[in-house]
Amino acid sequence: MKKQKYILIAVLALVVSLFQSCSSDDDSGTPTSDTYIRFTIDGTDYDFGDIITAESQSITFNGNNGETIQDVGDTQISIWLPLEIVVGDNDIDGGAFGGDYKVSFSSEAMGFDFDFAESGNINVTSVSDDYVEGTFTATITSESDETITLVDGEFKAMPID
Repeated sequence: MKKQKYILIAVLALVVSLFQSCSSDDDSGTPTSDTYIRFTIDGTDYDFGDIITAESQSITFNGNNGETIQDVGDTQISIWLPLEIVVGDNDIDGGAFGGDYKVSFSSEAMGFDFDFAESGNINVTSVSDDYVEGTFTATITSESDETITLVDGEFKAMPID
C-alpha cells in the first residue's frame, strides 16, 4: 500500500511540474486568480490560495501553505474529481482507490503523509468556463492511527480547458 501511495505522489508531482512549466511571460506581480481551498480542523482554519489544477486520470485541485510551487510548505490538500465534473453532492468512499471523489491530505506537523479520506462528502455547487466551486468534509486517518476531520471546507478552482 505504501508503494502505491508513493506512485500517486510521484504522478501528482509530475503533473504539477508540467503545469508550472507552462507559465505566462507576464511578470506583473499581481495575483492571476482568486482561487482557494478553505477548511477547519479542530477549530484551526486553513486557507490556501492560488490553487493549482492538474489532470491525469482525474482532475485535482491542489493547495498548500508554502510560498511557491517549489516551496510547498508542510501542509497540502488535494480534492480529486472525475474528468467530467458535474454539479451535485457526492460521497467520498474508499480512500486512494475508491470512487471518483477523493480528498488527500499531507501535513508534516500533524503526522499525515499523503493520506486519503475514508469518508466525507464533496458537493460541487457550480461549474463554469471560469471556475469549479463547491464544499466538502473529510475524515482522514494517518498510518499511525491519528484521525482528523476537515469541516466547513469550500473550494474555488479553475477547470481544465
